[in-house]
Amino acid sequence: MQFSTNSFVRPLAIGAATIALAVTVGCSAPDESPTSSPVPANTSSAPASAPASPSASSSPDTTGSSTAAESNDAMVAAGRLAAKEINGGTVVSIESERDGWEVHVVTSDGGEQQLRTDPSGTRVVSGPADDRPDADDKAENKSFSSVDIDFVRAVEVTVGEISDAQINELNLDTENRRIVWEADVSTGSQQRTVQIDATSGDVLSNRADD
Repeated sequence: MQFSTNSFVRPLAIGAATIALAVTVGCSAPDESPTSSPVPANTSSAPASAPASPSASSSPDTTGSSTAAESNDAMVAAGRLAAKEINGGTVVSIESERDGWEVHVVTSDGGEQQLRTDPSGTRVVSGPADDRPDADDKAENKSFSSVDIDFVRAVEVTVGEISDAQINELNLDTENRRIVWEADVSTGSQQRTVQIDATSGDVLSNRADD
């Protein structure tokens, strides 16, 4: 029986190629599929998100109360300046004007003077000028000149009654034969009137204006 050389060479070549291919496949690292989805992160151990810091709008709004306090301080300053300008006088009226404060001061003889200050109440803009009261006004002015509760205390009592009160006008008046301080007040969007006994300092009424 005769064997040809080619009959041995061909199987050996195929076997070698097969072995080489197997080695190559076994040694090379498998490529990740470009379309494979990423492994989801383990979120069970992730820290909870920190609570959002409070926004500016959640902070208490103190702008209104601050403005009211500044206005009330300016009112007191205007009254003190007027009392200094008219020595021996009693402040009976302080009213907020567009460009400052108008202050009325009476004297023990029933006379009455008025002046205007700047918005801060620290500078006289005009006056003092004689208000020329008539006989009835002079009689009332004399009774006003000796009240126990002055304008400064009246402001304090009003703010004690309404903490965020901005006093726009404060004046002495006679009601039911009693001398009272009457304060016209802004509080938020509301207008109120506070009456204070000018002898005892007691609050007689605190009512909303119609």
